[in-house]
Amino acid sequence: EDFFISCNFSRETFEAEDFAQKSIEIMQEYQFPRELLIFELTESALAHQLEQIRSNMHTLKAYGVSIILDDFGEGFTSFADLQQYPVDGIKLDKGLVDNNQTENGIAILRAMVQVGHDLGITILAEGVEDDDQVQALCQIHCDVIQGYQFYLPMPQNEAKDKILEQFCGVGEL
Repeated sequence: EDFFISCNFSRETFEAEDFAQKSIEIMQEYQFPRELLIFELTESALAHQLEQIRSNMHTLKAYGVSIILDDFGEGFTSFADLQQYPVDGIKLDKGLVDNNQTENGIAILRAMVQVGHDLGITILAEGVEDDDQVQALCQIHCDVIQGYQFYLPMPQNEAKDKILEQFCGVGEL
């Protein structure tokens, strides 16, 4: 229940007319709880086909996939995205997390978490690298925290063994 997999897609990819159908066809080849899969709409230039993106999101959400906005709070992502897209959450950009020790930084993070909760969406902070960041994010009730503080990137086979050990109680297979 604490495990999920995220896949990142650009807005350009998400606006393709056949994106949702192709994604569903791929998912149908595998047996897993769809609610554990998150599609992340990545930071990129503004897309042109907002209606197609919304349509793809609705189709994927109906199939059980969660959708979040990646790198929220920096660059092209904005509060307008929260009004335009039916998202389940936002991933706060590492640049915001890095400023959590300043008065302005923590105020902005707190406000973003509050807005997200008021909208009924999950707030995830990325790029967390130390205990101080973890504590600050916990104090403002951030829902999910990820970053090097917990694990560094590792080769696929090591990641598989770590996941099996942690979630299934088994070691190498």
